[in-house]
Amino acid sequence: MLNEEQRFLFDTLGYIIIPDLLSADQVAEMQSTLRAPTEDPLHWGKIWRDILDLPNLSPILEDLVGNPMLREARRVRDMADLPTYRLDHINVHTHVEKGYEGRPLHGGLPVAGSFKYHDGIFYNGLSVVSFELFDTHPNDGGFACIPGTHKANVALPEGWADMSERVHDCVARIAAKPGDAIIFTEALIHGSLPWSVDAPRRTVFYKFSPITVSWAADFFNPDDYRQYDDMDDRKLAVLEPPNARYPERSTEPEPR
Repeated sequence: MLNEEQRFLFDTLGYIIIPDLLSADQVAEMQSTLRAPTEDPLHWGKIWRDILDLPNLSPILEDLVGNPMLREARRVRDMADLPTYRLDHINVHTHVEKGYEGRPLHGGLPVAGSFKYHDGIFYNGLSVVSFELFDTHPNDGGFACIPGTHKANVALPEGWADMSERVHDCVARIAAKPGDAIIFTEALIHGSLPWSVDAPRRTVFYKFSPITVSWAADFFNPDDYRQYDDMDDRKLAVLEPPNARYPERSTEPEPR
């Protein structure tokens, strides 16, 4: 799971960067299979489904979004170790070219997410894992946020959200290289800076939520992916609609 430094940074800032979470080969597979964002990315190739349960990502998601009480109940009953978070939706950005004006700052409590840290446990609502598929430098554009605003009690001042003409000094410009993952809570005020270089920006957002919570209005159906040999019970569980996932529940329930 998160180490102590990462836990401190996420609690304090509302985001962390995990360097080289994807290998060069994994990044290359994502780059080569990238398609129109209107399609379902989980059908594009194995790597898109592997992200559902990466060995170096899933423990972090368990720490930030998962349900520790359910994990302990399963451990005590010697039951299957299934993820205790779910995939809410995926966004793929292929439209960012030079001249893109960016996306205004948005998010924050309580509209887009929730955040709490109590007794050593994170309680997050909708949370995002963002993968840049090409280099993003601080002054080129890309992801930006106001660190710490996942705990803010005061609304963003009027006029600050639009970053197309002016970016307030408190906005952090977050750089990332291919393979890095920016993980943040939707409770954090964030947005996209204007894109100022000739190279395009290609970004993939996997958005996860607690198992009983949904942000998107539609849900994944595990049955749509059972035909792939690389799918297993853990990945299928991540694709379930919101439910309590009590210990006896199956990942393939019988129809009623």
